[in-house]
Amino acid sequence: MFRELTNHRLSRTPSRQRGVGLPVAIFVITVLAAFVVNMGYLVQDNATGRIEYVQSLRALLAAESGGDFGLNVLFDPSDATTYSSLSCSSTPVSYSFTNDPGMAGCSASVSCSSSSSSGETVYTITSVGTCDDSTRTIAIDAM
Repeated sequence: MFRELTNHRLSRTPSRQRGVGLPVAIFVITVLAAFVVNMGYLVQDNATGRIEYVQSLRALLAAESGGDFGLNVLFDPSDATTYSSLSCSSTPVSYSFTNDPGMAGCSASVSCSSSSSSGETVYTITSVGTCDDSTRTIAIDAM
């Protein structure tokens, strides 16, 4: 009789199973899929931000180099100690950085202006650095 009861219990399948395994598994898979998709967007945004940062930094370096070139033209090293013949041209001068592989595609446009006050002349060198779509501008004042 014991054998009959045991076989009877094993062969009988419940008509309605109760469990949370399948809904929990679907929920976990859905949450993980959403997490993976959001991580992909985060990585893409991070890469885009880094590219924009590098382009902006290259444009700033081009503008600073252009400003240095402008100072070198204004204060000619061969005229050092006296600087008797300062010439400030308001016509922009363009510099291209094609020989430097790190600055390929970058350029600087440099212009100069002067103003006098109380017998002192102040020269303002404005340099606009451009790399691809990024543009940075600096101004240098010198007396």
